[in-house]
Amino acid sequence: MKKSVTPLAAKLVTFETTLSFKNVMTRLDLALNKTGSAHFIPQFKAAKTKEEIDALIKGITGDRAFLYFLEMNHNKWMDIYDPSSTHPAAAVYTIGNPLIAQEILLHDIRAGYNIPPRIMILEKAHETGTAVIYHLPSSVMVLTDDPRLKAAAESLDAKLEEMITEVVSD
Repeated sequence: MKKSVTPLAAKLVTFETTLSFKNVMTRLDLALNKTGSAHFIPQFKAAKTKEEIDALIKGITGDRAFLYFLEMNHNKWMDIYDPSSTHPAAAVYTIGNPLIAQEILLHDIRAGYNIPPRIMILEKAHETGTAVIYHLPSSVMVLTDDPRLKAAAESLDAKLEEMITEVVSD
């Protein structure tokens, strides 16, 4: 048996807005085509060719960069464990695009540990706005000095920031 530990300098990105949690969630759902993404996973699993995968993804994303995979609403289950408190709305979305992911995974399959990326949408105290939080993809996916891997991950950084900026802008 051999054990190794690879240090990571993960960077946490936080965008804050005065927009309500509900408004940010609505905008995010539209940006991700959440409704259109509903059957993506079973269709993706059933695909047999690159062309089928490409057509499926492009059919859902259109001119968007990402699609929706999964949602966890932490406040809902925390309310069950601690009904004496009101917990701020807190959702974690798993999002992505396999066409972007494959560009990264071609250079280092270990980046797949952090693919697809996740984003947290968090209601600020006293409903004064919303924060959107995520790990900067290049800070958790680039484990080598491969410039192609770095470029692909930094491209993902830019696409994610562009989408989040659009969602949280007043």
